Amino acid sequence: NMDEIITRSLMIKKNVVEQDEKEQGLRKILNFGHTIGHGIEAFEESHGLYHGECVAIGMIPMVSDELRPRLIRILESLRLPTSVELNADEIFEAMTHDKKGEGEYVTVVTVPAPGKYEMNKVRFKNLYPMIEKITK
Repeated sequence: NMDEIITRSLMIKKNVVEQDEKEQGLRKILNFGHTIGHGIEAFEESHGLYHGECVAIGMIPMVSDELRPRLIRILESLRLPTSVELNADEIFEAMTHDKKGEGEYVTVVTVPAPGKYEMNKVRFKNLYPMIEKITK
């Protein structure tokens, strides 16, 4: 039920934002998928993908190997893309300009299990193999 999914998602986002209006902690979880997604988006404007579609693709490498097939099935059922026909080097280069980056590091949100998340400060270069998981 798409209406229910949207309503619940908005309520969760509202709750997170109300708890952390200045993005000092919890609100950073809303960046899930955005680091790689923004790298894709830098090149996809001319290819017709919307911001949300780029973020959806960016979520895929951020979930555990066990969850990835499940996430891909969900995204496909919603007719969202699950890969992109771009060069991994181009995505990586654009991604390193992420405004949330701190020098050669960026904090990414990963999902190791359903209902769980982790925020990890990683080197941008360690994200390159993850990009390769979503490029054709």
